[in-house]
Amino acid sequence: MQGPLEGPAKPPELIKFTTAQSVGDALKALAAYNILSAPVSDAATGEYVGMVDVADIMGSMLRGVYPELLEKGYLEQHKRLSISELQSVGVEFCSRKLSNLLHGGDLWFKGDTESNLLEVVETGFRVRAPRKLHVPHHHLKVHHRVAVFDILPGEQTPDGPVPEWHITDIVSQTDVVRFLAAQIDRLDAAFNLPVSQLGLVTHDVETVPGSTPTLAAFAAMHRSGLSGIGVTEAAGGPLLANLSISDLRGLTPDRFGALALPVGAFLLLQKGRGLRWEDCLTDQLPEAVREGRWSEALASIPLVTCGPEAALREAIGQLVDHKKHRRVLCGMVYIVDGEGRAIGVLTPTDVLRMVSQ
Repeated sequence: MQGPLEGPAKPPELIKFTTAQSVGDALKALAAYNILSAPVSDAATGEYVGMVDVADIMGSMLRGVYPELLEKGYLEQHKRLSISELQSVGVEFCSRKLSNLLHGGDLWFKGDTESNLLEVVETGFRVRAPRKLHVPHHHLKVHHRVAVFDILPGEQTPDGPVPEWHITDIVSQTDVVRFLAAQIDRLDAAFNLPVSQLGLVTHDVETVPGSTPTLAAFAAMHRSGLSGIGVTEAAGGPLLANLSISDLRGLTPDRFGALALPVGAFLLLQKGRGLRWEDCLTDQLPEAVREGRWSEALASIPLVTCGPEAALREAIGQLVDHKKHRRVLCGMVYIVDGEGRAIGVLTPTDVLRMVSQ
């Protein structure tokens, strides 16, 4: 398989898991439908207990299997990771149950006529939660999705009482930002302000060189509570690409070894940019990758950026891609200086936080 699944089959119904299922079961199902998360219910009671997503799975593996990677500077003093090592780790880790990997997730009643979208943004996604002053992107305590139900457990139906929560939909931050982008001309005049006046230019955006092992890059993201991290040729250099949690989309137990690849190679593999899994296993990497010429190797990967004087509404427009008449969220917009160095970031959480304010 090359890169994430192309043209995934549409799920026949909302994908759900139980606490009795394994990490491997979840990864396979998420990959099959090219999605990042799903609700989880208690295997014994049917009660909704939370959400599981690829970020939870990655964080659990780092804390439980590779806690040393969460120590800053560890890789500079110790051995590099290997594909074979991570393949073996993946087999054992994926046998674990989902019950220990969950995060909280609010439930909202579809028929609630008293709540509005702003309440979902503020309390469901928790975007009003205090954020770290030096981290403009969303912290992991923010919820990225809420589950929507239409029938309560125990409610009577023609077929008898409902045994469990009837969750019908998942609403994500990206869904709401797509909606806002479609209403961009109706937003407040404050959205005409440049991003430099909105606290988004911080000059301390985290980046990693393209040669960094992918698992170590995700460890850096987990350590700082980020959903994405910039990729450069060398430390402090111009921005070349972005690694985000969504790049784990399509990762299956038999591909855990890909996390040992340099982050630049991992991006090429996951995005289907001329690198096959078979090439990685036989160390037949492109010359630019082998020699660490990341500006050349990553040139085909789109990178969404804006300048510090760009209006917020323009940056939101860049956050949403209009290709093929669809609105597809790109994940984040990097704010760059005249030399292409990252000096700030705009994410969906930032947009929703500003809306709530």
